[in-house]
Amino acid sequence: MDTEANGSAAAPAAEILWQLNAHMHQVAILRAALELEVWAKVAAGEDSVEQLSATEHWDPLGTRMLLDDLCSLKLLAREGDEYRLVPEAEHYLLPDKPTYMGKFLLSDSSWEGNNHLAEAIRTGNHPIGYSATATEAIDIWIGMYSRNWAAPETYLKKCDAMWHALGIHGRDGLRILDLACGPAPKSLALALANAGVRVTLIDWERILQVARKVTVDLGVDNQMTSLSGDLASVAYGRSQYDVAFLGDVTHFLSPEQNIRIFRKAYDALVDGGTLVVNAVRGEYLDPTEHGLWFYAISAGAAYNFQEYKDMLERARFTDIVDTNITDLRIQPIKATKRSQHTRGQQ
Repeated sequence: MDTEANGSAAAPAAEILWQLNAHMHQVAILRAALELEVWAKVAAGEDSVEQLSATEHWDPLGTRMLLDDLCSLKLLAREGDEYRLVPEAEHYLLPDKPTYMGKFLLSDSSWEGNNHLAEAIRTGNHPIGYSATATEAIDIWIGMYSRNWAAPETYLKKCDAMWHALGIHGRDGLRILDLACGPAPKSLALALANAGVRVTLIDWERILQVARKVTVDLGVDNQMTSLSGDLASVAYGRSQYDVAFLGDVTHFLSPEQNIRIFRKAYDALVDGGTLVVNAVRGEYLDPTEHGLWFYAISAGAAYNFQEYKDMLERARFTDIVDTNITDLRIQPIKATKRSQHTRGQQ
């Protein structure tokens, strides 16, 4: 039937497309402001269109439009002819602050390789843009996790809830291997629960420097040791740990890379030890996460539980459990190391 001719069927609303179009505009505004270091200049006293355009030799009209658009995005505030920082900008958008997120946001604004995403899908050549697992990405991750290490106490309750749901509790002699630890809030929660817990942190050296500062601030630095390097090259040891924790990294790795790391973790655990994989999962993606992002910046994907189960089984783990913990954005997977001798006794 020709609905256009008889007008009997209304056209669907294009609201979602207009929203996406607005988001693209917002990203472009943010990117320009970051490249121009607008917030640092306002903080230094260049807080009007006249001052900025005169001092920086910017176009006055473009400067005014940029500053007003940042106000509409609630990233600046305006009082008369003067602009000032909002708390979020002061905390996360000043380059001299340890919590600065600008490098991460700038890199992520071109995550699709500056319009090369379609070509990557055609050819299979990825990552494009930046690579999430390359050492060049260290500044990105320090920025991305700035709140975790600047204010770790805000995350500790959720960490405690996760460990409780997994049936893992801080106790004297518990040995934890935290792989790709970042600011390490999960393992630090167990260390805070019991002074007898010992944690080994593995990550790139500059990220370990941040993690060590967090351990000092929380008063658990005497419970920590660290190993510097990437997950593929660092030796984890053999039969040394009760728990190995892999957080926010396996979704950036290929299945083959994950299996190799799972096997190393298996060897590092004692018999009966537990591996916890805490990764973004395909079946739990929320509207702010998109599977193509992982594809574009890494060799990985937002794998589902069955895909993780297959990888873990190939690394010899058993008793692989999808935890389904309420109120957690990322759902951990729990797997157990059982030797052939132990299995034979069951």
